[in-house]
Amino acid sequence: MKLLVAYDTVHGSTAEIAQFMGNVLREYHHDVTVEKVTELKSVSGYDAYLLGTPVYGGMWLTGMSQFLDLFETDLALKPVYFWLACIRVMEEDGYEHARNNYVYHPTLDKIGARDLTIFAGRLNLDGIDWNERWTLSARYDGHQLPGKLNDDFRDWKAIRAWSEKVNAELQGQQT
Repeated sequence: MKLLVAYDTVHGSTAEIAQFMGNVLREYHHDVTVEKVTELKSVSGYDAYLLGTPVYGGMWLTGMSQFLDLFETDLALKPVYFWLACIRVMEEDGYEHARNNYVYHPTLDKIGARDLTIFAGRLNLDGIDWNERWTLSARYDGHQLPGKLNDDFRDWKAIRAWSEKVNAELQGQQT
């Protein structure tokens, strides 16, 4: 199958998740393109889409929203799987909080997203300026900060498992 793994990113963490997913899916002999949504001019020719964006300022990125609006009709014709990268999911109620507060479900309904999952991201305060640090702290609505602030909180086993789940669903459609 020809798959598009399309993402938006601010500091590269979500891009790395997308690349990892693409590599997992290639292990199952898919023809995979991994591309930033702002670089895509077309989504035609693909059999399915895996789309991901970080949560930034309490919502997914504008580039992803524009991509979904631009290609809504095309995306709705094929299987779509969606993921978010969000530090908030590390908290006890984080997954449900992110799913209920950071996802615009009507958009995912329009494109017929088959699945939505949320992964923790990477946090590197040393790599962002003071304005961004202030915004991050002012908008953080969780109860506790991670023990170490500068760390990679991505669960690569969970990302692999989700990618393999998507593969299994897509392989099931081919028979």
